[in-house]
Amino acid sequence: MSRRQVLQAIAECEAEGRFDVHVDPIPEELIVPVTQDFEYPCYRRGLRRILNYIEKAFIVWPFIWFQNKFMLRTRVEGRENLKGLRAAVITCNHVAKFDCLAVKYAAFGHRTYTVAAPFNNMKGFFGDMMRAGDMMPMSESFHAQCNFYRAVKDVLVQKKQFLVMYPEAAMWWSYKKPRPFKPGAFHMAAKYGAPVVPTFITFRDSGKKDAEGLPKYYFTLHITPPIYPKSELSLKENKDYLCREAFEACRRVYESSYGVKLEYECYRRRDDDNA
Repeated sequence: MSRRQVLQAIAECEAEGRFDVHVDPIPEELIVPVTQDFEYPCYRRGLRRILNYIEKAFIVWPFIWFQNKFMLRTRVEGRENLKGLRAAVITCNHVAKFDCLAVKYAAFGHRTYTVAAPFNNMKGFFGDMMRAGDMMPMSESFHAQCNFYRAVKDVLVQKKQFLVMYPEAAMWWSYKKPRPFKPGAFHMAAKYGAPVVPTFITFRDSGKKDAEGLPKYYFTLHITPPIYPKSELSLKENKDYLCREAFEACRRVYESSYGVKLEYECYRRRDDDNA
């Protein structure tokens, strides 16, 4: 699928109000199923832990640094909002295959685990490096999913570290607008009493074109102030509150960065039909 076809599919999904659709083809032949025996990074011990440390130090982090310094030219705004934080759920818009690297780059000094869809658990060297980089894939198996939730609790409660989640649920390449959020990330934050730190990636024109003649963009990662669960609210009320406030934080960044009001094509068409 070409990038022009991807952009066309994204435009069609927006017009239909389907914001959580995976528009890029999924390489089924490369996927390793996430079973209940999957070893999440927070549980690695012994030789495996040492090997992961070496891979991270000599391959993963140099790649993160190279991507952000030279390819994405990532600028970080609001890094001070991470100061003093321990456990936190960091949310981000999902706009590129390597956008989690921008979050890791911005949160340098904190260990960040990244929640990923099951199909990101891939074969080969690339999959090995994603696992070494603290990827936490979900699973479609009930027993494996229980293992995933135990690992999430370990990260937020025992280890008190950062957990990166994508509440938009699907990657839309170079899509500028924040999309409606799914509740999972905010349920986790509310359940374990962790703040949510909404981050939002905006694009700067690089002045370059790709092989299809489409513009290449540089990243600016905006880190907004943490949003804390409220003790007087129930779990559901806190989940809804965190979700609503996190989306509003991203909407404000979008509108101030691009100088336009957030509007979706599906709602515009609906308004035109009702006029």
